[in-house]
Amino acid sequence: MKWESLYVGGLGTYIPSAFEHSNEALHAGRLTREDHEKTQQVTAAVGGPSETAPKMSVWAGNEALNEFHGYAAADSSPEILVHAVALHTGLEAWNGSAYIGNKLGYPDTLAVEIRNTCAGAIVGMDIMARHIGSVGYGILTASDIWRMPLFDRWASDSGLVYGDGAAAVILTHEIGPFQVLSTVLTQNSRYEQMHRGSASTDLPEYRETLPLSIRTRTDDYAREQGLDSFWEANTEGLQKSVTCALQYAGVDQDEVKAWAFPHFGRTLLQRQCLDPLGLHPGQTAAEFGAQIGHTGAADPLLGLHYLRSERRIRPGDYVGLVGVGAGFIWGCAILHCT
Repeated sequence: MKWESLYVGGLGTYIPSAFEHSNEALHAGRLTREDHEKTQQVTAAVGGPSETAPKMSVWAGNEALNEFHGYAAADSSPEILVHAVALHTGLEAWNGSAYIGNKLGYPDTLAVEIRNTCAGAIVGMDIMARHIGSVGYGILTASDIWRMPLFDRWASDSGLVYGDGAAAVILTHEIGPFQVLSTVLTQNSRYEQMHRGSASTDLPEYRETLPLSIRTRTDDYAREQGLDSFWEANTEGLQKSVTCALQYAGVDQDEVKAWAFPHFGRTLLQRQCLDPLGLHPGQTAAEFGAQIGHTGAADPLLGLHYLRSERRIRPGDYVGLVGVGAGFIWGCAILHCT
C-alpha cells in the first residue's frame, strides 16, 4: 500500500540492562559450538523479574509518546492500539493490549493484540495505517520475554538466539521524524507447518517437558517435507514484499541507506534475508542484533532506533524495515527520514 502523509510521530524502545554472554551459555551447555559459529551471537538481553513483556511495552510506549508530543500537540486519544507478540503476553485468558492501553493513559482506546510473530511490527503498522482517520493517530507496541522454564533463549531454536526487549511507534498524519511511504505484506500459509512440525495443537506445552523446542518442530518438518520448496517460497515472498514496497514508495533499492531486519543469527540472516535481496550485513543493523538477540516482533523498530541513534541514517535518507513471521508472512515498510 502506498501512503500519503503518513508519519512515524514517535519511536520508543526498552532493552533490559542485564545481558548473558555466549561464553556463559557455552559453558553451561545451553549453546553448542556449532550453533555459536552459525549465529555469531555475542550477548543476549535478559529481562529481570519486574521486566515483563507488557511492562516493557508500556515503557517503550511512553518514550514514543514523549517524542510524538514534541512534534504534535495531540490532546486526543489514539484511535487504536495494536500490540504485537511472538511468544507470550504474560498471562493466559488476558488481554495484554488492554493493560498497555490502560497504563499509557488511554483506557477507552480500542486495544488489539496480534500474533504474527517476527513480522508483527510491520503487520501492526499496516493495520494501524488502514484504521486511523485523516487527523487521528495510533500506537503500536511490540515486546517479548524469552524466559525459562517456558523457553531457553540459547537452545530452543536453531540458527538464532533470543533477547528480551520492546519497541513502540506512533503513526500519525502529522509531521514526524520519518515518513512512511509504503507497507506491503505477503502471506503464504502453505508453510505454517514449519513452526508446528508434527506437534499436537492440543496445548502440548501444558503436558510436555519444558522448555519448548522450536528446533524439534522445524527438524520434524524438514524430515517430512524437505526444505527446498520453503527456501524458494521464502525468496519469492521476501522479494515480492520488498519489490512492491519500493515500487509504491518510488524508490530504487540502491537508494535505501540502511535496512532493519529481524535479528536472526548471522548464517540464517544471510540466507533468509540478505542473499535474496543482494544485501550484505554492513547495510543492516546486524551488529546490534548480535548484541541483544532476536526479540521477536520488536526487531525492525529496535533496529530503526539503533540506526538513528548511531547516525547511520540522516534526514533525506531512505530506510527499509523488514519482518519475517511464522505462518508464513513477509512484510516491508519503506521510510523517508524527514
